[in-house]
Amino acid sequence: MSTAKGFIHSVPGSPNRFAAAFMVNKLHYGFFGNMGSGVPEFACNNAKLTYDDQGDLTTTRFFWGTVGTDDISITLENGPTITGRLNMPVNPSSSLAGTGVWSAN
Repeated sequence: MSTAKGFIHSVPGSPNRFAAAFMVNKLHYGFFGNMGSGVPEFACNNAKLTYDDQGDLTTTRFFWGTVGTDDISITLENGPTITGRLNMPVNPSSSLAGTGVWSAN
């Protein structure tokens, strides 16, 4: 298992979207998610991406997880996870699910 540090936060004014970014082997990886239902705004500046292979960080992926009250946890269908402690509590906690797309540059 490999890990990378980064951030994940909701997109202000878009309760169904979030953005995450990580540095993996000197490349910037972004994961942009669309959730089926809105969740309260959140931010995590100390997120951790855990993955088996850099090739797992490609294309569109289904995800599910939870946000709140103190933590965020997202699992992608092909195995990677994004976890971390929220900057501020989100109450009540919410389940989230949807699809996201990876980009790298």
